[in-house]
Amino acid sequence: MEKKPNFKQWNINYKNHDILISNWWGWDLKGSADLYIDDQHLDQDSSIVAETNRPLLKTSNFSDNISSLEVYVAGLFSVKISVLVNGVNIYSDPLNMLDRLFIKKSTQAE
Repeated sequence: MEKKPNFKQWNINYKNHDILISNWWGWDLKGSADLYIDDQHLDQDSSIVAETNRPLLKTSNFSDNISSLEVYVAGLFSVKISVLVNGVNIYSDPLNMLDRLFIKKSTQAE
């Protein structure tokens, strides 16, 4: 089994669906973000640097309750996520002042 450094996982229940999001990264520039709903692996991204204004993970037409799901990633010193289902935010990690400044600067650079 491969060791997954800096591993972080989020479990979110939404209308009787279990949403699991995991993320890991290493200093060797390897890593992965994964999206599961009800134990089905639906999306994966192995980018080392995520764009804060585009979803890192997404799926569509999963069920009557989940026509779209998007996971946005941010954070300067630790990975923080926001999850939108059908365009509505159902979960967000709190961002501190440095996270907000980093997001503002990275979106201005584009």
